[in-house]
Amino acid sequence: MLALKVARENAEHVRRILKNDGLLDASRKIVKNEEFVEFPVLSGNIRAIDIDFTIVKQTSPKYRPPSLSFEEVKKTLHERLDIDTESLRGGWEKIGDILIVELPESLAGKKHEVGSQLLKLFPKSKSVVNRKAIEGTHREPAVEVIAGEGTETIHKENYCKFKIDVSKVMFSAGNVSERQRMAAVSNNTETVLDMFSGIGQFCIPLAKHSRPRKVYAIEKSPVTFEFLKENVRLNRLSNVEPILGDCREVSTPAVDRILMGYFFEPEKFLPRALESLAPGGTIHFHDIVMKKDIPQRIGELKNKIKKLGRDVEIDHHIVKSYAPMRWHIVFDLGAK
Repeated sequence: MLALKVARENAEHVRRILKNDGLLDASRKIVKNEEFVEFPVLSGNIRAIDIDFTIVKQTSPKYRPPSLSFEEVKKTLHERLDIDTESLRGGWEKIGDILIVELPESLAGKKHEVGSQLLKLFPKSKSVVNRKAIEGTHREPAVEVIAGEGTETIHKENYCKFKIDVSKVMFSAGNVSERQRMAAVSNNTETVLDMFSGIGQFCIPLAKHSRPRKVYAIEKSPVTFEFLKENVRLNRLSNVEPILGDCREVSTPAVDRILMGYFFEPEKFLPRALESLAPGGTIHFHDIVMKKDIPQRIGELKNKIKKLGRDVEIDHHIVKSYAPMRWHIVFDLGAK
């Protein structure tokens, strides 16, 4: 995580510049001492500022706490509805002004009461949605509104806007750390390919904050593609070209960086990715792996890429827990 360090007497001037440029990271706290102020930033690619500053790496960033903990919500629901909330797992997601929960079957008969209470606990939410499943090759969510009205929202995160209909397209609030990382990985000399763009959850922060020359954003689902186009427009990104199609069938010029944010048998798409990647480029390869199997998975990827004619250096980043004992991992593949 990056921060901009500046003398305290210049802090307010720099804060305004960072805010106007959309570079402040709203999920982290500003750190101060008697001499300096550290502003959490989304990218080290800062435009010229007529004041001395330093870009530093925060090893222990301070995050803004949520308004209510999951345990506090469970306790309140138990007290108000006299229900067993121990079967509630995994918390909730707040996407824009919509609260998304996954209720167990044991609470199906109380779903509307639970939804109504959640609206009272989170009064800025316009609706509560129960997510039941993710279906089909296009990853379409099966959801039900259990309180309030509406499934469409504008989700604002780190100065990016995402128009989303939670009944039609996928968006994981839990991937915020990876979206923040993508905001800082590129630069204005690169071209980038997003093979599975979705609504633009990874390529839009990258395009907005790292400012690469060009981003080719491919999406297979016609429904999701319309949201991708709208989000490119909302964020005023002239450097992003949305493309409707299957990434294995779409041709683009060779690129310096590839995003592969689809983790169901992702290795099937590696040959196409390597064909599109310029020498010295990087692939951000998403996968679901048990932590103990990470070294084995790195070895498997190295062998597969070697057979496809490229040498590779591999780093990895843990995004979040995906299921018991299984983790969403991003492998950074530096292909020679």
